[in-house]
Amino acid sequence: MSLFFIIPLAAFVVAAYVFKHSADEIAYLSAAIALVSLLLTLLLAPWQIQLLLLMLVVFSNKRQSLSSSPLPESHSEEEEKTKLVYRGAYYKAAPPQVDLIEEEIKGKYRGQVWSAHDIAKESVPHPNLNLKYRGVIVADKT
Repeated sequence: MSLFFIIPLAAFVVAAYVFKHSADEIAYLSAAIALVSLLLTLLLAPWQIQLLLLMLVVFSNKRQSLSSSPLPESHSEEEEKTKLVYRGAYYKAAPPQVDLIEEEIKGKYRGQVWSAHDIAKESVPHPNLNLKYRGVIVADKT
């Protein structure tokens, strides 16, 4: 197996280091040298190394595409609602109704009367859930 591909590989490593640590026009020159030396390295590398690199690229792309694939969405309304099941009995959990109250605030600012209309949400207590256990309705009174 010929090891001549190590020479442009070393040039690539040095050019990449110079590119990383410089901010002037030398960075553009080192990037061009790194690109050419990388292509030359891939051309001079033995087929075993080229095959290994090809397999790495294919498997990394496959793993990345599997992790970024979208999940199937369910559009049925029954699945969106929370299903509560207790010993075979189904319960529906309804979201609490929120009443909006419009408040008007009046005051003076620099001699001018002003009013502000704010919409305040009324606090909603948690709903009491009635449970039926062996024929007896148990209510939570907290």
